[in-house]
Amino acid sequence: MNKYNIKKITLGGVTYDSEAEGARHFALIEAEKKGEITALHYHGLRFYLGKSDKNRSITYRPDFIYIEDGQLVAEEIKGPVVRDFPVRMALFKEMFPEWMLRVRYVNRYGFNHSYKSLSIPEGKVTGG
Repeated sequence: MNKYNIKKITLGGVTYDSEAEGARHFALIEAEKKGEITALHYHGLRFYLGKSDKNRSITYRPDFIYIEDGQLVAEEIKGPVVRDFPVRMALFKEMFPEWMLRVRYVNRYGFNHSYKSLSIPEGKVTGG
């Protein structure tokens, strides 16, 4: 269990960061079997987003990546929003505009089944 009281869970031999992440992976596996999505990967890619003020690499690894209706999709399962999450998401959207970013929020009462596609205002993104 981490500082946000979210415990890791192992399902089918795979350890997930949360129960919601595991449940979503199984739902996406079923969608892939039905042909609704293709090329599903769990923690499959790490995107390089630049360097911080302290010259450290800034990266982003989405929980899931897949293709839906020809569109590249990066999907994030999010409980508590950590401090750097909005900045990473803004940088990702600016640097990889061909990817659709979907954020699925989970609260303490359970899985919130609605998507929120992150929208970032046009212009230069700053921060770190």
